[in-house]
Amino acid sequence: MDFIVSLPKVEGYYCIMVVVHKFSKYGVFIPGPKDMTAEDATRLFFKNLVKCWGIPSNITSDRDGRFKGRFWRELFKIMGSGLNFSTTFHQQRDGQTKCVNALQEVYLGHYVSANQRDLVTLMDTTQFSYNLHCSESTNTSPFELATGQQPLTPTTVATGYISNNPTVDKFAKDWHEKMEMAKSYLAGASKKMKKWADKKRRHLEFEEGDMVMVKFYPHRFKHLRNVNKGLIHRYEGTFNIVKRIDKVAYKVEMSSHLEIHPVFHVSQLKVFNDDKEDERRKESHRAPTLVTKTHDHEVEEIMAHRVIPRRGVHPSYAEYLVKWRNLPESEASWENELSLWKNKDLIETFRQEDSTRASRA
Repeated sequence: MDFIVSLPKVEGYYCIMVVVHKFSKYGVFIPGPKDMTAEDATRLFFKNLVKCWGIPSNITSDRDGRFKGRFWRELFKIMGSGLNFSTTFHQQRDGQTKCVNALQEVYLGHYVSANQRDLVTLMDTTQFSYNLHCSESTNTSPFELATGQQPLTPTTVATGYISNNPTVDKFAKDWHEKMEMAKSYLAGASKKMKKWADKKRRHLEFEEGDMVMVKFYPHRFKHLRNVNKGLIHRYEGTFNIVKRIDKVAYKVEMSSHLEIHPVFHVSQLKVFNDDKEDERRKESHRAPTLVTKTHDHEVEEIMAHRVIPRRGVHPSYAEYLVKWRNLPESEASWENELSLWKNKDLIETFRQEDSTRASRA
């Protein structure tokens, strides 16, 4: 769910609430007032969607104040619907609505400009035409995926009958003209969107054994969430291409400590160019995704080990007593094994020595 705003005022309407079904991409476009409240949005949602399709099990939206407000959240909690919000670093979660919005804004920019006084009526034609439009990737329309068939249109059932009533003729003619105009502008908007996307898209192909840099998203690493994005390397590596999954996805050889699924879209990869002046670029220094803190001092020695049990389904975890370099033993501290990911060699040495001591005893 999202909003298109700053449209020409027509019959008290200033914005369009856009709702897109996740699987079929079936879209519903609802005109709304300028200062739409959460209660207004809810009434329009029930009037235009719930009465036709029922209560959704989940609703994904951006962090608009109307969707984050108590009224909206409490109402859908009662209704049993889950609410998902896109995050600061991951707006793609609500990406399908953003894509439809972008298409609609280009489309309406041409369509509405020529018919500004008829926005409300145009929404009906716009929605109908959008849901009739076949996707290039699936070769099916949102109508077909949502209902199992394409609906009949005035064009497909045209009988050639000419009415004696001029009002009827005018209505049918207007609808037909709006449909044809909508189809034309929608096709033009789709071509323009594809052109913009192709300009930004990099055509890359890799072979097994190629060395690449990988783009990691900071929000996935807990210890980086409060770090200025400008201070974080955009790409890290190097990593070896292990397998080509399909045309746009590759599996890379990645250290297990990172705890990241090793399959990446090609847009997150780039060719590695050896940097003789900065050897650190050849190896990722990123901490595992679940690490929440970093250490200011270097680990000198592992002194002891213990296992911390936890209740319920949460597994127990290991901690090690760490002696820090240039600090007295009184400053030693217990640290989670996960946060000592850089010191696996010291942990392994401690385990071997501890095992030797236990066997002697």
